[in-house]
Amino acid sequence: MVLFSNTQKILSETLIWVQFSTALVALFHFPALKKSHWKWFIVYCCAIFLMEAFAKWGLKNYPSYISTYYDFFVIPIEFVFFYWLYAVKSLNRQKLFWIITGLFCVSFLPYFTIIHKPGMMLSLSYTVGTVLLMFLVILEIFKQIKSEKILLFHTNYMFYINIGIMLLYVGTLPFFSFYNLLLNEANLWSNYYTFFLIANHLMYLLFTAAFIWGKPNIY
Repeated sequence: MVLFSNTQKILSETLIWVQFSTALVALFHFPALKKSHWKWFIVYCCAIFLMEAFAKWGLKNYPSYISTYYDFFVIPIEFVFFYWLYAVKSLNRQKLFWIITGLFCVSFLPYFTIIHKPGMMLSLSYTVGTVLLMFLVILEIFKQIKSEKILLFHTNYMFYINIGIMLLYVGTLPFFSFYNLLLNEANLWSNYYTFFLIANHLMYLLFTAAFIWGKPNIY
């Protein structure tokens, strides 16, 4: 049985409100962004808050459904949205989006054939999803480095999103890839879980910073 520290409990409780704050800031900027593709990033931030709120309060009395809810609904939506944002809108490579999304979908097949009991996070699909997202992040970094507007990085939405993605998805890849194994190492699991919570907070704070300091027409 996993025992959570006071710090982890506090971080777990405050995360939903950080996501709520990001959604509010995003909605405040909707009038300025409604004619650009960034309006869908606003929709994403609001949708994530609503999905997290449903998991926290709507499924409170049905804990056995939470794992399936995240594994087959919330997490796939997160990955596919970022694939679209990176591949289609930032890199202008629509074919790459369909290839990566297809590979991600294929990674779920074992859970309908040889694996019958998913864990809190589907290690295979999460690992594949994160590696594919990491590939897009690298391409985006190269794009930013080569841009003549590199000195304006602090006004680039993708700059903040990149950092947030690397902190959470890339930074916690070992944690979720080997989740069940790490459960046998209580201290290591606990430390990594704390990092996951902190990285989650920071990612949404960076998303908020993108809305506040970013300029959608710079890139």
